Amino acid sequence: MKKFLLALGSIALAFTLAACDDSASGGSGSNETSEVKGSFPPNGDEGFYCVVTDGTNEDGSYWKQIKVNIPKYKGHVEKFTFDENGTGTQYYEDSHFYITPHEKAAMCLEFEDGIKESSHKRNYTETYCKNGVSYFVISFQNMSLGSLNSAIVEYEEDCKDYEQKWKDGDYDEAIKRRLSK
Repeated sequence: MKKFLLALGSIALAFTLAACDDSASGGSGSNETSEVKGSFPPNGDEGFYCVVTDGTNEDGSYWKQIKVNIPKYKGHVEKFTFDENGTGTQYYEDSHFYITPHEKAAMCLEFEDGIKESSHKRNYTETYCKNGVSYFVISFQNMSLGSLNSAIVEYEEDCKDYEQKWKDGDYDEAIKRRLSK
């Protein structure tokens, strides 16, 4: 009986992992295994960096982005694009480097739960979670420019914080754990 329950549990776990892998990406089959998404190479870039960029698109909309690479650990991108009417999008990405297939599956389950939990408050136009990369795109209209500016004004300060944590070795233990797997 114990063997039967163990086998049943293993089958349920396999279905859960497969569902997470396919559902987050709109999975349509095995051809997607070589698909690479996200803003970073599979295990991130070599050196630490945190870059804030901004500009104006041809249509006059403004954009601002933060991109962080913590070698052998994590990458992060957030980009807001909006016009003077408060209409635009937010792109938010996290990439985790050197994590196990189990950790990738758990990450996607947590990501999908978060999307479901907040979907009544946000207009998600795209979501993705696979191979250690998760991102979403939210569209919005008539947001106050003050609230949009407050969302992006901290990017430079965020970079200083990431850099200080990098210099202080705050990520060293997590990196060591990931590389030892």
